[in-house]
Amino acid sequence: MNGSSKLSQASFRCKHCDKPIFIPAGLAATTAPCPHCGKVVTSPGQGAKPVAGGSDAVVSAGQTDKAGGPGVAPVAKPAPVTTTIRLEAPKKSAAEAAQKEDLGMPRLAGGGGGGNKRRGKGNMAAVIAAVLILLVAGGVTLWLAEKWKKDKQADAGGADHAANTPTMSADVWSLTGWKQDASEVLNAFMTAKTPEERMKYAIPNEGVLDELKMFYPAGSDDADTPQESFAHVMGGEADRGRGIFLMQYRQPAQIDMREYFAPIGSLEAVTGQRLTSLLEMAHRIDEDNLSKPVGINAFFKKTEQGLKLDASVFIQGKFRTFRAFVDYPRPGKTQVFRVVARESLSHELRDDPRYRTYRLEDFAYPRDFANVPTQVDSEAGKILSALNWRGENRELTMRTATVELGWSDESPSQLKIVKVVCWEFLGVGGEPGNTLVHESPADSSAEGE
Repeated sequence: MNGSSKLSQASFRCKHCDKPIFIPAGLAATTAPCPHCGKVVTSPGQGAKPVAGGSDAVVSAGQTDKAGGPGVAPVAKPAPVTTTIRLEAPKKSAAEAAQKEDLGMPRLAGGGGGGNKRRGKGNMAAVIAAVLILLVAGGVTLWLAEKWKKDKQADAGGADHAANTPTMSADVWSLTGWKQDASEVLNAFMTAKTPEERMKYAIPNEGVLDELKMFYPAGSDDADTPQESFAHVMGGEADRGRGIFLMQYRQPAQIDMREYFAPIGSLEAVTGQRLTSLLEMAHRIDEDNLSKPVGINAFFKKTEQGLKLDASVFIQGKFRTFRAFVDYPRPGKTQVFRVVARESLSHELRDDPRYRTYRLEDFAYPRDFANVPTQVDSEAGKILSALNWRGENRELTMRTATVELGWSDESPSQLKIVKVVCWEFLGVGGEPGNTLVHESPADSSAEGE
């Protein structure tokens, strides 16, 4: 510290201990304890002002200056007085003190640093624990986000995702890749909540939306036929080449053991008046003692928008609409079905050359069938003539087809074939119009595949 920054001082002696007391120059009379003995003493009043020159100029109270005026007497240079100056170190902040303790530098005794030290260590531990928790939580969040992203990419590939994958050729996709796509489309169709939403995954044939509205009103689901119970069916090479694939659901009839103890047959049979025939027992068990089987065919067609489900055939198997239609006449009503067709030897019209009778079976339930007489010279009769085998030296022909059946308006109403929409390609799908009759009746192969 240079001299220009110090104030000039004055001095007087304590009247009790006679030791010098230094006060600032110009200080008014002040009563205070003596810094040496502690007794109360009053400093002499003086109007001294600071004198330039720093701490070397000391003015004694009660002296006069050169001009003879009261106040300060000219003193050439007072005897040097040894003064002890205590310099106080600047106060440290709490943070600096805590840092000093952490570095192993102890505080002064009696400063209360023990409590602060413990609090500092506790706060530091809490901060470290919070940082570790945040790091762990952040890591878990990032892992879950990455996993969710990968799952979404795997699930949202679309119905034709596998076919469009650069690493998978069309041949490989037609053998294995279609299975994942078909399962995704079927699951989306079965979990949809409205007919319009289901229609996004169905082949947009005429009348399909009306069928969906009838059998799947808003809020309906397929909980009774879970998607994971469907099996992938490997079709032939020709079917795969046409982009047609099949998944099937099969639930066999279930036996209710309690029905085995119910009466079988007529009253005479029950009372023992006559024996029950095996035919009667089989009929009772088949008709009454078994829950009905379930068979659903989910056909898929590859389109520009990916695989699409044949919703009409799905509904036919799910709700057994063919059986309900052929068993319960509704005059004037028509409906389209996929059936297995072959010529039948009908006893009623067997000898009438104007008619041929054809057996039409449900594609999913072979036991659901109807024998339908058809005029030979009708359009449907000409198309179905490809199935005729009676009187010819060849095997019985069976082929699947999409047909429109209808009930006549007369009473009693008669079931008839209104139109043959198309022959099916190897049993799993066809194109409308492929049933055109060629000029040569013998060339029946042109009407099929």
